[in-house]
Amino acid sequence: MVTIHKTKTEKAFDTAKRKAKKLNHMVLLSIVEEIENIDPLAFFHIGHSLYGGERFLWKDRDDSTVIASLGVAYSLKSNREHDCFSHVEKEWKRLTDEAVIYSAEKWEGTGPLLFGGFTFDPLNNKGEEWEAFSHGTFRLPKFMVTKVGKKCYFTINVVCSSQGEQSSLSSLEKEKQEIFGQLRKNITFRKPELHSSKDVNPVGWKQSVSNVVSQLKKGEMEKVVLARKCEMTFQEDVSIDYVVDNLWTQQTDSFIFSLNIENSCFIGATPERLVRKSGENILSTCLAGSIARGSSLEEDEKLGLSLLSDQKNRYEHHLVVEKIQEALAPYCHEIEMPKTPKLMKMKDIQHLYTPVIGKASKHASLLEIIERMHPTPALGGVPREKAMETIRKEEGMDRGFYAAPIGWLDSYGNGEFAVAIRSGLINKNYAYLYAGCGIVADSEPESEFLETEMKFRPMIRAIGGNTK
Repeated sequence: MVTIHKTKTEKAFDTAKRKAKKLNHMVLLSIVEEIENIDPLAFFHIGHSLYGGERFLWKDRDDSTVIASLGVAYSLKSNREHDCFSHVEKEWKRLTDEAVIYSAEKWEGTGPLLFGGFTFDPLNNKGEEWEAFSHGTFRLPKFMVTKVGKKCYFTINVVCSSQGEQSSLSSLEKEKQEIFGQLRKNITFRKPELHSSKDVNPVGWKQSVSNVVSQLKKGEMEKVVLARKCEMTFQEDVSIDYVVDNLWTQQTDSFIFSLNIENSCFIGATPERLVRKSGENILSTCLAGSIARGSSLEEDEKLGLSLLSDQKNRYEHHLVVEKIQEALAPYCHEIEMPKTPKLMKMKDIQHLYTPVIGKASKHASLLEIIERMHPTPALGGVPREKAMETIRKEEGMDRGFYAAPIGWLDSYGNGEFAVAIRSGLINKNYAYLYAGCGIVADSEPESEFLETEMKFRPMIRAIGGNTK
């Protein structure tokens, strides 16, 4: 008789299968290992031929956390209009509470992890281009590389069926080796040829700004954020990898994300963190008030000082600071924030910026915090409900995931979500880009229109179009 000694991984796999059979429903198995450093972007790219649209990518502003994933182990969707956040959280908790996790430590951003986001306004009529997305759309990756600082981790997630029909450990290992074997390949991506580009209803949008300003002057609201859309058509399907590469090199100080759903990809490089939770530490960003960058250092500094002293922009920023502090207060026993804003300088634009640091209460939930914060006055308005009603009426479009929370959360309660601005939706040879700005009582339609033109630039440049 030959005795076969099973590895710890094989034992974990057997444990998950037995648990699924005993409970008579699926059980998640997650296997995590620390690995030698590999490039998450290269990992993402080689998945193009192996996994098509089943890929996800995340990079935070300072490159401290990068997550790239291939394949889908489990999809979590919610089309509930009023309790989408809590529904996603409930389903995620149910899945992870019974999961079998094989990992040496509870490394942040590893193991069972959801990547995805929420629609900006579930009460709005859904646009045709957003048909593939639910109000809450999340994916649990099959294979995932997480780079935190100088450490690198590899996660395999698999759902074990109660009926015994699931991937074998040997087939998963074979798939993993095929992925790693292709990492040495040098892959290049072609720039798509632009066929046409148009602003959607620019005259109507400027009229909407005038309509909103009239309401604001009557004291009906304090602020409303209006967004608009640019549609681009290309001669061939747009390479997501080409766009990602450009965002990676052109927007180095931004959050970069790519979320593929079927033939669509929501992608962008946003400067704005909504909230990060790491243990009990909470980080958020108040970002509102914008001006262009200068063509020289002297002009750039002059524009920055002008923004810091501009009454309209300071008022707009103050509204965001006030509401974010109010939203975080029930979940934090400490909140620290400077009394005056700083400047956040991006490639094409500079913003008024106030960082927020908090200490979370013991039972604070990341999705609960996000639900309370979204939409911030930087993307919706003040008061929130009246502003949202106005946006539905005046914009005449579905923002989809634009200006909404996008990010990740792990099974340990950690995670990070950004506000999905400087973004667009790509579907084959079509691209829909979005940009918005805060309207207050002394806003001018032409000035606001030019601001949105400036905010389109990062995505237009990355996708291969011509910036104005």
